[in-house]
Amino acid sequence: MGKQYWWQDRAWRIVQTNLREIDMADMDAARYVRELQEFHANTVIINTGGIAASYESGIAAHTRNRFLTGDNLKTVVRACQDAGIRVISRVDFSKVRRPLYEQHPEWAYVSPRGEIIDYHGLIHMCFNSEYQQQVAMDILREIIREIGPDGIFLNMAGYAVAYDYTRGYQGICQCENCRRRFYEMYGIDLPKEDDADDPVYQKYLGFQNVTQKAYFKAIKDLIAQEKPELLFFPIDMLRGEIGTFFAGAEQHNYMYKGSELLKLEKYSSPEKVASVTSVDFIDMWYRHAAVSPHEQELRLVQMLSNGGFADFYQIGRLDNHADKSGYAALKKMFRYHRDHEEDYHANISAAKIALICPRSQHPVIGKTEFPAEYYGWYHLLTQQHYLFDCIRVNAIEAVPLEKYQTIILPDVQNVSDSAAAKLDRFAEAGGIVIASGETAMWDAARKKRPDIALRCLGVEKPGFVGRGYISAYFELGESKELFPRFADAEWLYLHDVYCYASYQPDVQRYMRLIPPHRHSPAEDAYPTSITDHPAFTVHGYGKGRAVYIPWKPGADYYHYGFPHMGNFLADLLEHVLGIERVTGNLPEMVEVEHTARPDGMVDYVHLINYTGHSQKSYFPPVPLRDLMVELPWDKQPPQTAHSMTANQPVRFVYTPGRLRLFIDELPLFAAVRLR
Repeated sequence: MGKQYWWQDRAWRIVQTNLREIDMADMDAARYVRELQEFHANTVIINTGGIAASYESGIAAHTRNRFLTGDNLKTVVRACQDAGIRVISRVDFSKVRRPLYEQHPEWAYVSPRGEIIDYHGLIHMCFNSEYQQQVAMDILREIIREIGPDGIFLNMAGYAVAYDYTRGYQGICQCENCRRRFYEMYGIDLPKEDDADDPVYQKYLGFQNVTQKAYFKAIKDLIAQEKPELLFFPIDMLRGEIGTFFAGAEQHNYMYKGSELLKLEKYSSPEKVASVTSVDFIDMWYRHAAVSPHEQELRLVQMLSNGGFADFYQIGRLDNHADKSGYAALKKMFRYHRDHEEDYHANISAAKIALICPRSQHPVIGKTEFPAEYYGWYHLLTQQHYLFDCIRVNAIEAVPLEKYQTIILPDVQNVSDSAAAKLDRFAEAGGIVIASGETAMWDAARKKRPDIALRCLGVEKPGFVGRGYISAYFELGESKELFPRFADAEWLYLHDVYCYASYQPDVQRYMRLIPPHRHSPAEDAYPTSITDHPAFTVHGYGKGRAVYIPWKPGADYYHYGFPHMGNFLADLLEHVLGIERVTGNLPEMVEVEHTARPDGMVDYVHLINYTGHSQKSYFPPVPLRDLMVELPWDKQPPQTAHSMTANQPVRFVYTPGRLRLFIDELPLFAAVRLR
């Protein structure tokens, strides 16, 4: 067993203050600590170096903050540590001031148009430049020796330098550093366009992965030499951000974001500490205007409910912030976490379903396609009270799958051969695999396959992919008895995409495709043909089953929320496949999460009330009363059930395989401890 470091099995309460240069002009260490203590924070992330050195750096290529007239950073760090608050140094090597760039123009990022990114005098630095690869190491070494933090947080790391705050993603860097390093690795020229179907671009994605891993390893090796007990983001800990966005990216403003990001971090990399932070402001354009305090509070509830921590991030110091409207709600949640920190350490979910995310990393807004099919499934599973984890597609090969009974792949198009083989083995051993849309039709390098990699689906040969379909349906026919939510409907509508295929003889087919037909005028609005192409198939594979849905109901459910899509998926899971879920009298606007301590001795059930979310706004939720929650329960019955939020016993009834909890009232959330 390896050494236990300070950051492992710890209840974190993180406040990140992204200091502006002017914040150091009147920095008062004692005041800074008092503000953190009012939040009950036990960790702070504070700017240290990179774009601007917040201390008297001795490195010529490290531009000093012009406003170092208040308490110096070393004093601030010591004051925090003396108060029992761990300090993580935030560094950002993605940009430098123009005078330094003019001394070293060869360090800059260069777009495919031959342009640098000059953002009001800040020049973006190429990841493969001497500045990021060598000077940054000297700066980190100096920070560790001179400032003495407890950890290092690397901001805007890697190839994120191609992102302009105003104009968005600017393309693949074409500087001499990148061209030379790519040619040395592959013997070919850099691609100039982000084309997922271009094999050279796929090599470039591999190039990004290899060079970033090498960079992170170099920093970790430096830390090992200087101060091994330092935490390093992103090697030892992962930390996503729950932010909001304006036009062009507003689809990312979904209400389950805190739960979803925490699940992705936690179950894609279970060996690392995982957190997500609630971003105070409403997009980077308005860093001094906060989102709704009700949204801030909801985000922290989502994190805690899913085995995460209390984590908050803003611009500037706490004492001089322009919009403190969220502070009361945040402090309330931080105080709750402090009062129950023994219950919020390293809890893991009791889920037996894994939802696979098509994205392999955090998106660069405007660069990657939005995976609506995945988010539609996410919403449906949450609303129907299924317990589930989320795993990134590139983590399938590394993550143990033994705890799961069902794995869902919502239009996960790029699947490696080894991941597909692992999923086939999962089904063969008795698991259920569900795939929709164009899942596994490409390999991990975006090379189109002649077939579908998942053998368990029983697809003999994929065929034509019809796109842009309207006025198409499925006739339920004999399948209707399996879909009780369609008691008063004979057809299920199909919108946009259908993947034709031929199937093996032993594959069971359900429903029949009514192809697109005239939809107007009313006199002609009826179909004239029906086919044998199914809405979904079920294939017995070894001891398990595999389901293929050759269209994208999740995407339609996410975009429009019509009952046909939700009812189809809900009946498929419940009545066709018999997959267990939480039952009782919970409305769809309640999220249920069941976690447990790693030793299995203590369980936690959290309920989250979403009645305060309306359209794009967040309000106080309407309290729900007299709830009964019936959980799948495959362990010994608990001896006690206690509400940590109401501070009172919770009535429960155990029967073999099920546990009923009776919740008198659900305000924003309820947390029940079961021993």
